[in-house]
Amino acid sequence: MRYVHFLVLSSFLATAPIEAAEVAGRVTDAETQAPVANARVRVLNADLATKTDHRGYFGLSDLNAGTYTIAISHIAYLPAQRTVSVTGTTDVLIELSTRTYPLEDFPVIAEPFGAGDIHRNPAYATVITRESFQGRETTLPDVLAEATGVHVKRLGGLGAFSTISLRGSSADQVEVYLDGVLLNAAFGGGVDLGNLPLAHVGQIEVYRGASAGGNGLGGTVHVRTRQLRRQWRHGVRGSWGAFDTRLLSGVLAGARGHSDFLVVADYAQSDNDFGFLDDNGTEYNADDDVWSRRRNNHHRSFNLLGKWRHAIGEHSGLSVHETMYWKVQGMPGISNNQSRNAQLDAFRTMTEVTYENRALSNGMSTQQSVYVTHTRERFRDPGGEVGIGRQDNEYRTRTYGWRGRLQTVLLSRCNATAVAGLRREAYAPAARIRGVANFFDSRRWDLSARAGVDVSLPWNIGVWSASAERRLIHSSFTGANPFDFSPLAPDSANTRNLTSVRTGVRLNLASHLALKANAGRVFRIPSFFELFGDRGGVVGNVNLRPEYGFAWDGGVRYSDGTNTLELAFFDHRYEDLIQFVHTSQATSRPVNIGSARVNGLEITAQRRFGAGFSLSGNYTIQNARDRSAIPYLAGNILPNRPPHALFVRATTRLGRWTLAYDYSLEDGSFLDQANRRPLSTRQIHNADVTVDTGLRLQIGLEAKNMSGAQIADTWGYPLPGRAFFVSIKTE
Repeated sequence: MRYVHFLVLSSFLATAPIEAAEVAGRVTDAETQAPVANARVRVLNADLATKTDHRGYFGLSDLNAGTYTIAISHIAYLPAQRTVSVTGTTDVLIELSTRTYPLEDFPVIAEPFGAGDIHRNPAYATVITRESFQGRETTLPDVLAEATGVHVKRLGGLGAFSTISLRGSSADQVEVYLDGVLLNAAFGGGVDLGNLPLAHVGQIEVYRGASAGGNGLGGTVHVRTRQLRRQWRHGVRGSWGAFDTRLLSGVLAGARGHSDFLVVADYAQSDNDFGFLDDNGTEYNADDDVWSRRRNNHHRSFNLLGKWRHAIGEHSGLSVHETMYWKVQGMPGISNNQSRNAQLDAFRTMTEVTYENRALSNGMSTQQSVYVTHTRERFRDPGGEVGIGRQDNEYRTRTYGWRGRLQTVLLSRCNATAVAGLRREAYAPAARIRGVANFFDSRRWDLSARAGVDVSLPWNIGVWSASAERRLIHSSFTGANPFDFSPLAPDSANTRNLTSVRTGVRLNLASHLALKANAGRVFRIPSFFELFGDRGGVVGNVNLRPEYGFAWDGGVRYSDGTNTLELAFFDHRYEDLIQFVHTSQATSRPVNIGSARVNGLEITAQRRFGAGFSLSGNYTIQNARDRSAIPYLAGNILPNRPPHALFVRATTRLGRWTLAYDYSLEDGSFLDQANRRPLSTRQIHNADVTVDTGLRLQIGLEAKNMSGAQIADTWGYPLPGRAFFVSIKTE
């Protein structure tokens, strides 16, 4: 009841009129003196925003007397700022200068209020910009592993299967988006981050907890590709290093008339034949341990990103986004019984067409997108070295979707957003050796609607956000069910109607110091594999309830431009977790018997020492416990959720030289649910040096895992040891 009272009081304070000063103004063209309509007007130090009307006028009320900075932006004009002293009613005239080109940078429709600086929102988030990783010999999983509250689970070297956990969640409980398109497949298993090339990435946003950004129980990751800009540029980057790893990427961008384009292509190849200590499957007997090398672990991939955008007048535009990905890699299997011939081939394409209009009517903005994705994977194991028996299987997934977004500013204090979407996903397996594929042909329809508000609280005390989402999900499979004889056999269809809610607040405690708090209840719908099983040893269960999670967090953030310190306490409780139980000697069935609780403290800090040296890092202490009804699991630490995780990076610039060192530590983790396979303390040291020759040419040298630590995220799948790389970049 107190929680309800808090929401009602916050809503009342956000909208109640008060006695305050006002600013009345007009925005005009500096050359023609014509009024500028639909210009966005923001008070930077008061979290107020509005838009000019058709005569160029705007009004901002509920201000205390004082000095404020007003920022004005319009797609056809250069941005401007004015500092005004407000007492009573203050009039201001602002003139904007026309841009020398029709469209500078036409990103997607603005995110909810304050997303230009994500940390001004209540949500706890990490923003990873391209500047922080370009020039380094790294991958998307490695970059994400450096972020606060993130744990990445990898099965090998370059291109190996990699998934992410946020605040102790499972990989299935984290949503991953590529330019707004959900990558999580209905079949389940999490998103393979190893298939996302870092050469295409412009920015990564990691939202921790059930806050803004998506519908993931543990959190959401948004991967944004490189932006279009109205300038011609080109560049090439190549590198070579340990395990015969070779990377080559190129970029070409330009503009003509009202259109601009971007093309990025990259090729990656590695033998991945790193050395490791093979225990021959006898973990507790060191006498038979031998030094060995990974084999059949090669990887080759080619990726292509294409973007095109055309401006339609001053306020709208049409854009097309295309990504393609090809990969061929060996499947080595476990370390003490490596395969020689097993192989996985993968192909993925995604096409998205987006129309945007920033001046629909009465200050509203809209975005409409349609997209199509196609994924094909072929797994070949002719000798039965990895799986059970000889296999030559193909898996195809096709997705068709639409999403629409409408956004407007209400009463100068409230940014309201409505989002709707329709998505159809089809999964079609096929067996080339066996007559019937192991899995079922499956379909899923997903209809969603979400509404949210971001309200600037009076007296410049902060921002309150709230949203609710409703989803109708229908899943079905076709084909003969081999378990029809059993009373446990699943039906052929399942329908769920689910609601998730979130709220958060950021309160300004003092200059540069803010309090943040969030709470939300979200869900994860069961996957095809859990609902329908396979044609082998897993019987599906269409009566599964979705996994639900209630998450809340709270803490403080201080940032003055030079120093940043963030403390966040979090508590996540997961209910109805899905686990597989044996129903006979030959089959198992998923049921809702599990629960888990994860709580802890996240500390993020950054310090800049002048223009040449910076130090940043994060430390997470968490208690991730299994609370299921299974006696031998209850109370155990969830696997691959280290209770202690530390990352520190130091960077210094000496003229044209840039030197960096980073250190990561994990302690207290286990490989298995029963907590019988503990991981020893993991300490990794990396260093890199880059020199800018002054001829548009950069040369880099990087050393990874300098101590040669023997590490693994999954038993039987070692990770690379010491490695060195050299790179050359021109752009």
